[in-house]
Parts: sequence; C-alpha cells; structure tokens
Amino acid sequence: MKVVTTEDLINIDKKTIEKIPSVLLMEHVASEIFYLLLKRHRKLLYTKTVYIFSSVGGNGGDGLAIARYLIKNGYDVKIYITGNLDRVNKDTYANFNILKSMHVDVNYLGNEEDVLSAVNTIEPKSIVLDSLFGTGGNRPLEGIQKLLVDNLNKLNVLRIAIDIPSGLASKINDYDNINTCFKAHETYTICFAKDIFFLYSTREYIGRLFTIKSIFPNDILDNWGYKAKLIDYNEKINIDRNAFFSKREQGMLAIIAGSNNYIGAAVLAVNAAYRLGVGYIRLYVPNGIVKNIRNAIMPSMPEAVIIGVGEENQKCFTENDIDIVNDINRSDACIIGSGIGRNMSTEVFVNSILKQINIPTVIDADALYLMFESTFNELNYNFILTPHIYEFEKITQINNKEALENPYEALLKYRQKTNASIILKDAISFLMYDNDIYINYNPKESMGKAGMGDVFAGFIGALLARKLNILDAAKLALIIQSKSFNILSKKFGNDYIQPKDLANISYKILKRI
Repeated sequence: MKVVTTEDLINIDKKTIEKIPSVLLMEHVASEIFYLLLKRHRKLLYTKTVYIFSSVGGNGGDGLAIARYLIKNGYDVKIYITGNLDRVNKDTYANFNILKSMHVDVNYLGNEEDVLSAVNTIEPKSIVLDSLFGTGGNRPLEGIQKLLVDNLNKLNVLRIAIDIPSGLASKINDYDNINTCFKAHETYTICFAKDIFFLYSTREYIGRLFTIKSIFPNDILDNWGYKAKLIDYNEKINIDRNAFFSKREQGMLAIIAGSNNYIGAAVLAVNAAYRLGVGYIRLYVPNGIVKNIRNAIMPSMPEAVIIGVGEENQKCFTENDIDIVNDINRSDACIIGSGIGRNMSTEVFVNSILKQINIPTVIDADALYLMFESTFNELNYNFILTPHIYEFEKITQINNKEALENPYEALLKYRQKTNASIILKDAISFLMYDNDIYINYNPKESMGKAGMGDVFAGFIGALLARKLNILDAAKLALIIQSKSFNILSKKFGNDYIQPKDLANISYKILKRI
C-alpha cells in the first residue's frame, strides 16, 4: 500500500477528475465507507444514532453521501454542516440537494450556540463521523470548527475520521500543542495513506487506519511516485518447509549475547528464535556467565548449544575473543548485541568482529552503541540494524527529535552513510531496505518495554537463518510482532504484555501466515 504526500494526492485527484467525474468518485467512496461501517460497527448502527459533521468542501460531500447510504438502509442519522454556503463544492451541493429531496434535515451550525447545542444532544457511545476537512485543509481550525472539534474530542463516543482527521496538517511542528485536531479512534483514508499520518506530532490522532479502495485509473496510480509503503499484513512470504530437512537445513543461528548484568537478554533472544522454528542455535556468551546462562536456558530450551568465550571468570566480551568469528561464519545468520554491555573492551570486540562477519546479521542493542562511525559506514548489505530512536541518534548523529518529526528525511540521511538495512523501532516502525521505506503502523503500548527488542532481534535472526532475504525477514518479523501484540492485548491488556509472552505466541502467528 503506497504512502503519498497530501500534495501528491491533490494532484492525483486533479488528474483523475479529467477522466472520471468527481461526483462518481465521491459516490464510490461513500459506498465503500458505508460497507466498512457495516462490517465493523453493525451493532452500534442498529442501536445508536450516527452523527455526521460536514463542511462545504469536498470532504463534507463525502459525509453527506455516506449519510444517504445510512439513511437509505434504515439507520438513524443526524447531519450537521458548517462553513460558507455561498462557497459550497458542487458535488457537496448535489448531495445536499438529494438529501433535501429525501426530506432529510441538514442542520446548519452558524454560531457557538448552535455548536454547543448540537454537541449536547449526542448520545454517549454513539458514532461521530468527522468529514469537515480533507487533504486541502492545511490551516489551523478556527472559530466554530475549532469549538466543535474541541468539544467532540471530549465526548465518550466512537470518533471516525473520513480520509484525514480535521486539523491534522496544522499539528505538524505544533510544539505548544495549541492547534486543534479531531482525535479519531479510526481513520478511513481514501486510496492512499498520507505521509503525515506517521509523524510523531500527528500519529496519536489517527487511531486504527483503514484504506478505502478507489476507482482512480491505474495508469495514473502506477505512474505516480510514493514516499513509502505500508507493510501488508496479508502478504504471502514463503519459508521453505520440508519434512526431510535436518536441523542444519532448517537454519543455523549464531547469537552473540549476554554479559554479567544482562543475562536475560540472551535468554529472550534464544527463546524467540527457537519459537520461529530455527533448527539450531549456537549461543556465544562470556565464560564467566555460562553457568548462569545454562541455569536460565536449559530447563526450557535444552537444545540450545551454549559456547563459553574467553577466560574462565570473564564477564563480558573482550578484544581477545575475535577468533570466534570463524565459527560464527559457519552459521546461516547471526545476532549480535543483546545484553553484551558497554565495556570498553567489548567496544573493541564489536567493531573488530563486525568487520569480519560475512553472513546476514542483526545488529541490536548495545552493539549499536558500541559501533564506531567508521564501522557503521563500512557495513554492507548483509547487515540490518534495529535501533530505537535514541540508538538511532547515537549511530547517525541525527537528533532524535529531528528523526521523530521527519523520519523519512532522517532515513534518507541514514542511507547516505551506510548500505545496511534498518528498522527504526517505535510505536510506528520504519524499515529501510535499499532505498525503499516500509511503515509498520500498529501502535501499541508496551512495545517499548525492556526485553521487547531482544525478542524482536530473535525473530529476525531466526527468519534470516531460515534463508529469507533481509527484506522478507524484516517484514515478516514486524508482522509477527504486531499480530502477536494484537492477540495478547485482548488477553492481558496492552500494559501487561511481557516479552516472553510475545515469543511464546509467535509460532501460532507464523503457522497462520
């Protein structure tokens, strides 16, 4: 699914209208949204009123057309419109007249008293549709519209935005949070996701995102560029499976992890990798923590091969441990970084071994902090980095605030420095492979808990060891992570999911895929 700029979408609209009447486009959108409402909220539609707030622009016309479909099918609807009626969009005006011919009341909100009166009549737990302003509404909300949206946001209702939450564009760089924006629980966007949906300052207003099919001509869509793509949860990514495969043929994964204070990170990475069906894991840990690691791993995963590295009492990796690289390169894939600590001697080890590893490798956690700029610049296409936003700042010198405000630009700057792929982990994750950006939009609380990154690294490492290329392994790991969170959040609630829960349910997701 393509992600485009709002400017591009306006131009796509203009090109499309040269071939297809705009009122037909509006009609198609309204029917698609009506059926989506039925699919998702049929019970609410039977028991509650739908309140539709429109304006005189094209987005308002979508709201009026949706109202027609709801009314025609017997649902209770109340319609409100704001704005200068002398400047009404022609398609909006057509739908307004059809509603009048159906003897449907369209209530005009002309002053503050009208707004407050309308808001006060809304039933709790009903549906409120925002079709005030679309992609062309790039100015801050003012006057009646601001008062309306501020009050709608306070209600105990299901808020649904049509195409784009009203006021969203004005939230970009709104550091003082003074601009108003409709805070949607769900957004039904038309044809494409918009790039501004995924910025740090705007994403909290989107809620769950659904893309409405369009009838835009393919010759226009196919020839138009895009800024990124949404990861498709229904994409078929095939892993070779064969009843005659030996453990070696099911993938051999090397994991370089652990130090005296961070034993759990290694355990989580191993557990996650095994749950995704890798055939054979060789876990390399400092010799001084081998006993503790074995006590933690053996009861539940006795199949893991634990290899002690260095001197007998050594609690972290050192520059003297570089010779394990020949053994590492016998595997199909590698993970380095989970819980290895930030000892100065470990820093030398990490930078030396990264220059000698020649298999697909996930660089995570402490290895990201310890990596020199020169090492980072020399990484080839075999590597994928999995930083959170502060680790991203450390390796790129791009301020974390700048990266959050414009992740697209930050990733383009990243690509100028290295050939390695990257997943910038956050509530919304950005994957960059080659020069393409993929977005995993599934914000959940608890994704940032300690240990979640170790589990995620285990997912990617296992899939790489099972012979997926870096792009497919990264996308599939993100899909598994997101779907696991969705299931667990229903069971435990978002705040109570633990990293081990994610690993333990992941195999069920992979089986379904």
